Amino acid sequence: MVAALILATAGWLGLAYLVTQAHPTLPAKAAFLVVWACALMGTAWPALLAVHRRFRGEPSPWTVWRQSAWVAILGAVCAWLQMSRWLTVALAGILAGVFVVMELLLTMRARQEAHDRD
Repeated sequence: MVAALILATAGWLGLAYLVTQAHPTLPAKAAFLVVWACALMGTAWPALLAVHRRFRGEPSPWTVWRQSAWVAILGAVCAWLQMSRWLTVALAGILAGVFVVMELLLTMRARQEAHDRD
């Protein structure tokens, strides 16, 4: 929980600095995507942990980190596409669907490996 709090705080503070102080050059845009992903990952982690605890019991910490990384990657990709003016609602939905399917496949694989060990 502490790592997620540090990641979220650093991400949001870095984002606030970039938005208010930096000119939109290529390095600033790259830094924006990195701190945006950090902010999303740190913010999504406690929310995903709460959802897991509410509906599925105590999750593996790696599962929550992986899912918050998916949120961060999706947010960074959508922000990058928006910078290029290519993002549409349909494209964002398709990308989110792809990430959900990848997570479902990883979860099914982990369950199968756990079942095979038993």
